[in-house]
Amino acid sequence: MPQGERDIHFMRHKLPNVLSNPVSLTGLIIAVFNIGFIVFLSVVEAFSKRVHPYADLVIWLMLPAFVLFGVALIIIGIRRERRREREGAVIERRFLVLDFNDPRRRKTAILVLTAFLLLSLLYAFAGYKAYEFTESETFCGMMCHQVMGPELRSHAYSVHAEIACVDCHVGPGAKYFLLYKLKGTRQLFDVLAKRYPRPIPTPVADLRPSQDVCEHCHGPKYQINQRLESRTYFLADKKNTRKTISLLLRMGKAEVSTERPPRMHWHSSTTEEIVYAATDPKRMLIPWVRVKRLDGKERVYRSTDSGMTDAELNRVEKRRMDCVDCHNRPGHPYRPPDVIVNALLAAKLIDPALPEVKSVAVKALEGVYASREEARERIGASLREFYKASYPALAASGEAAISRAIQSLQSVYERNYDPHMKVSWKNFPDNQGHRFSPGCFRCHDGKHRSDDGVVLSRDCSLCHLLIERVGDAGAGGQDKASFQVMRNPHPVDIGNSWKEMLCHECHGASP
Repeated sequence: MPQGERDIHFMRHKLPNVLSNPVSLTGLIIAVFNIGFIVFLSVVEAFSKRVHPYADLVIWLMLPAFVLFGVALIIIGIRRERRREREGAVIERRFLVLDFNDPRRRKTAILVLTAFLLLSLLYAFAGYKAYEFTESETFCGMMCHQVMGPELRSHAYSVHAEIACVDCHVGPGAKYFLLYKLKGTRQLFDVLAKRYPRPIPTPVADLRPSQDVCEHCHGPKYQINQRLESRTYFLADKKNTRKTISLLLRMGKAEVSTERPPRMHWHSSTTEEIVYAATDPKRMLIPWVRVKRLDGKERVYRSTDSGMTDAELNRVEKRRMDCVDCHNRPGHPYRPPDVIVNALLAAKLIDPALPEVKSVAVKALEGVYASREEARERIGASLREFYKASYPALAASGEAAISRAIQSLQSVYERNYDPHMKVSWKNFPDNQGHRFSPGCFRCHDGKHRSDDGVVLSRDCSLCHLLIERVGDAGAGGQDKASFQVMRNPHPVDIGNSWKEMLCHECHGASP
């Protein structure tokens, strides 16, 4: 038998006849390629120091789908060949004969093999970078989710700016990946059809429990009982009067027992579990709270303002309280204008010597604009027009300071407001505190009462004390420092209103 016929005979015995067709061979190549890619990514993931939330889906769901597609092609080719054989078709199968004694064929074979290996590596690298890209902020904020632009900009200036979106919103494991991608597919069609809400609601109901996300970095490992903070702000008067408040945060109680792990603050140091019912999507109205203490005792508190019956409360969805119920804007803060301008003045990005700049800057940020481009123009125009009308001499001599203030305001507006998506601090209240939104007072309003008469107190001193320094400098220029609780913690005299009103009723957004 001639050499060529022996080679064909050998290859036919190595490869079943039903596989020696273009469709099955294509499926075989696709399946083998992706099986190799699964092995490659599994090894990379095993030795990677960083958790890739999308890895499970890519390795165990997406790539196996390609393998199954290749297997399907193999089966289709086999069935097609068997059908042709049953119909009596004459099928001639001839394979390429490679004679490596021929320098020309040997060189061609080496080039083809080299190209095949390079393409295989390129395929593996491209696939790896593709699934890595789907974890990036660029993908989350600009590619498929352009409506999330405000969230992307605010995240870039948050305390969690170095944490990828998927680390909190998805996390490892296929369960949450599938949950978010199935929802994301529906949302993609909504974006294309322009049916998305404005602003985009906060997805609290679908977030992973904070034990799976926050507590990887934040503990609870250590008990911090008290912390002293100094907060600087400026009054909206002509001189932009600077004030400082020293705030002693009473975050927990002293613990000497080691039977339980230390807790973060009051809610976790005194309770095992807190479950509540909210009657609105933003969780501002909470008529019912159940508290289970560390000793196992339970107590239920009901709001005296609610008027809901037990049957109505039973139909309201209950939620177990965790970190994000109060710390709800850690990655996407939208600051109120008062807080923004205070920070700019304290950092001298706005010159405090510019008269009335606190008041003018706050009004400029709170203006009603049709777009971010219009906001930039009108913020600059409003400041220049004000100083030209009220302080014409300063408008000429202080042009540099006014321009710097305008640039700072335009920059902070970009990351705290978006007219098109209706994003501002008013639509995204921060529950960490109670100055600009109900926050703590959602429960601690003095109106949540248990059946045995216990009330969730609204006493400010439960959580913090406003203190002031007293005493004069002593001998040698050294201070005799002592502190006392401020008798009137409000920076301006408002009588006893601060005792009777909740802070957000004055400082918060207008209804």
